Amino acid sequence: MTNLLWLFVIIAFVSLIVVSAANERQSRARIVARKLEQMKRKLSEMEELVLTVDTLVESPTIARILNDEVVDVIRSMVKLDPNSQAIRVTLEASEDRAESLRAPNRKRDVYRLRESDARVARARYLLNEAGRILRHRQAKGKIEVSELETYIRDLSWANMMVAVVSQVAQGHKSVSRGDVLKAFAFYKKAQQIAVQTSIGEDRRHNLIKELTDLMNGRIKVLSPQFMPENQFNPSPSSKPAASDTTAPASEPL
Repeated sequence: MTNLLWLFVIIAFVSLIVVSAANERQSRARIVARKLEQMKRKLSEMEELVLTVDTLVESPTIARILNDEVVDVIRSMVKLDPNSQAIRVTLEASEDRAESLRAPNRKRDVYRLRESDARVARARYLLNEAGRILRHRQAKGKIEVSELETYIRDLSWANMMVAVVSQVAQGHKSVSRGDVLKAFAFYKKAQQIAVQTSIGEDRRHNLIKELTDLMNGRIKVLSPQFMPENQFNPSPSSKPAASDTTAPASEPL
């Protein structure tokens, strides 16, 4: 009877161990699944960030560094789920993109014009996120402090120019419609953005001067160094913006 009792105790103890191990595995699987889901959402935004920022900044190197962070994130996902073929395919695609971003003479076009306030805000948000990622990589010793400073200046300039170029483009549209007062309001808003941005570069002062000339009708378009996005440039025969302090406030894009 005593031996039988001990047998029952041993069986119950082993059963508890098996159940506990199974629960532990299930709990770990749920934690890993949640972590992977969070990383997938982060990865989706980071891939958008790489492609978008590359069209907004002057430096071709920034997108490559951002993509390096994407590759690091995917490699962390592989460690969490080494059997996932989908994650490995994503890793291969990101590594291929890294190779293309390293090409010394790769073709790229900078295009900062956005035709709605929401798109302007999204572009500027992504530029801010790019700065955060670059600082994170510098803290990990992936890039030098001097490099980071150069990249942050580039991102800051792009952040300002997305808003400036988009406002100017709306002003150009108003000029083409013959609404010079509304055009003046858009140009003035662009000038205010440039004035209020704390970028200590001579070209910002030159930009402000051109924006002032645009408002006062002395020029009809910004020089290509500031705004190569010229598809909305008014025709040479169009009436310039009116320098009128009573002009209406600029409307949303």
